[in-house]
Amino acid sequence: MTKRNRTHPLRDRSLSAVLMFGLTVPGCAFAATAGGEQEAAAQPIAEATPLNAKAAAASSARDPLKSPYPAQADGQGPRTGPNYTMLRGAEDWRFLASPKAKRDWASPLKYIPLDGDGDISLSLNGDQRTSVSVSTRPLLSDSTDRIEVLSRTTLGADLRIGPAVRVYGELASGHIFGKNETRHLANFENDLVVQQLFAEVRAPVASGVARVTVGRQEFFDGPRFIISPRDNPNIRVSMNGARLSMDWKRFRFSAFYFEPTDPGNGFLDDGIGNGETLTGAYGSFLLAGEGDAGKGRIFFDPFYYHFEDTERKLGPISGKDRRETYGARLWGSRGNLSFDWTAIKQDGRFAGRRVDAWAVSTNQSVALGSGKSAPRLGFHADYASGGGTYDAAGKVGSFNFLYNATVIFSDDNFVGAINTMGIAPTISFSPTRKLQVGAEWGSYWRPNENDAAYRGNAQAYAGTQNVAGRHVANIARLKANWSLNPHVALAGMVNYADAGKVLRRAGYGDNLFVKTMLTLRF
Repeated sequence: MTKRNRTHPLRDRSLSAVLMFGLTVPGCAFAATAGGEQEAAAQPIAEATPLNAKAAAASSARDPLKSPYPAQADGQGPRTGPNYTMLRGAEDWRFLASPKAKRDWASPLKYIPLDGDGDISLSLNGDQRTSVSVSTRPLLSDSTDRIEVLSRTTLGADLRIGPAVRVYGELASGHIFGKNETRHLANFENDLVVQQLFAEVRAPVASGVARVTVGRQEFFDGPRFIISPRDNPNIRVSMNGARLSMDWKRFRFSAFYFEPTDPGNGFLDDGIGNGETLTGAYGSFLLAGEGDAGKGRIFFDPFYYHFEDTERKLGPISGKDRRETYGARLWGSRGNLSFDWTAIKQDGRFAGRRVDAWAVSTNQSVALGSGKSAPRLGFHADYASGGGTYDAAGKVGSFNFLYNATVIFSDDNFVGAINTMGIAPTISFSPTRKLQVGAEWGSYWRPNENDAAYRGNAQAYAGTQNVAGRHVANIARLKANWSLNPHVALAGMVNYADAGKVLRRAGYGDNLFVKTMLTLRF
């Protein structure tokens, strides 16, 4: 019997064949699961035609209650094209009322007038995302290969009554299967969940627009270092509560109270509340770029989040965790430079002990030429405090990253934003208009040797608190996104985690993670 090479997984020829199959035949994976992740960023879908963009702008001009704040910073989540968004409840397809708007096969579903003048309309949407992934050493410790197939289906409907009232609902279903796959938790295996169901009312207030949103909704208002709906698993995080927003041309403000959805594995067995609450306020100032968006815009966003978890466990600490999280984000672009800088401070109490934690995240890049296809060089550098987790008393320095996007560091939860610091040079380019490629090499250390190293799900690597050293891992990443058209996107990613001294001394090793993902959308 041939012994598998665990130090250099790619030397295993049988495993290499599986990896090649997963990379080159994602369509077969979709076909296999259509009857029946961990956080990838939103896949780019091909942008709408310039004609549609103009029609959308004309429609917006006729909407007296459209937010006057720049769309890229309006707190509704990232765009994946002029018409599509990552959070489908943020889309507005009423521009299709214009006879000048170019249509395709999905247009009859995107704008359905329900009265004679189109003031009342319905829009339908749906996604089918299927991924196939392979890990050579799951959790950096399991000697058995992992092969996972994830399938997520969502269907949504947006009812708009004039410019002021709308009701949005969305159902989601997710399934996972394979070999040695992740435990079938509710965010991976869920027959059917009400992902979103909210009502929204808008009104003009003091030359701006006020918006009140009540019900179950996805929330992506803040730096992704601490706020994200977490797209990687099948079922994203959704919140139950109310949100008040006020938008002007150069400033917006929102306040909110939320309890996360507590999903079950079965059919519509989800509940409200899992012991956590999130309240707070977020502001955004447009500092530059109001009159000439072509040169780029710069935003300054102060924020405050109050988080409580009635029973949180981190390492040996267990108890109520109350975090007062406040900070600011400076981000945007100017000329060829893009940047996103966030500084965060946390106070509060965890299991009766005082909290003193902080974090800093920076991401910057420069285009080596003009146009969207120009290559970009940059790096991201991040720091999240640690300490106190394995002490019997004293203050707790471990940062609580709330609902952050774990893909900041890797695509398979190798590193989490607790007791970590790292730097990762990056490069991205677009060989064609529909293909985007990016790569990075990240090196990560722990600033506090008396605390453990942590995964992206906030679980400690067992035993790392007992070994000496600071270097946790090096992570090489390669990603490609291919947008065939507005409705079909294909993504591929490869991560190689090179375990550092801290992990190796605690018995962990290297891992190769490969995933392909197919998204169908209307």
